[in-house]
Amino acid sequence: MKQLIIVNAKEKKLYLKEFNEKWETKKIIKNICLGKEGVSQNKIEGDLKTPLGLFKLGPAFGTENLIIKYPYMKITENSYWIDDVNSNFYNKWIELNGKNNINYSYIINNDKVTWETAEHLIDYKEYELGLIIEYNTINSDNKKGSAIFIHIKNKDYTKGCISLAKEDLRYILNWLVLEKNPHILIQT
Repeated sequence: MKQLIIVNAKEKKLYLKEFNEKWETKKIIKNICLGKEGVSQNKIEGDLKTPLGLFKLGPAFGTENLIIKYPYMKITENSYWIDDVNSNFYNKWIELNGKNNINYSYIINNDKVTWETAEHLIDYKEYELGLIIEYNTINSDNKKGSAIFIHIKNKDYTKGCISLAKEDLRYILNWLVLEKNPHILIQT
């Protein structure tokens, strides 16, 4: 791990750190938003809390034709993030009738709807740009929460994600390098 995003929940700040013989702060981003009900070490589905802990970062995503040095998935009309706790696809990105070519175990091509509820990603303006936080994505537990992202700020709180200004998110996406194994540490 040579890139780390540190989220300070109390300060509502985000620190971009990079390791080059020692950890250096590359940028501080203020005025971030977290879950409406705060943060939790024991997040559960629907609690409106942001999970605390250290997590790997997944690919970036959005509606733009973005060219960056980091994996990026363009949202389509067929892009869904499943939040149905009874679905086998819980906390997975489903590209319905799609042909995604990105290699993440939680991003799946599927040819039929097999869930009751999901976020149709293209319907959310805040997902014009985003970044997947790999919280509960591998061997997901249907009670621990789904769809935890960094995305564009549209309110003073989120349902459990981290949000910030679009220009700050664009900076992060241009800063990330897959070979530096980027992670996020969410702490109080």
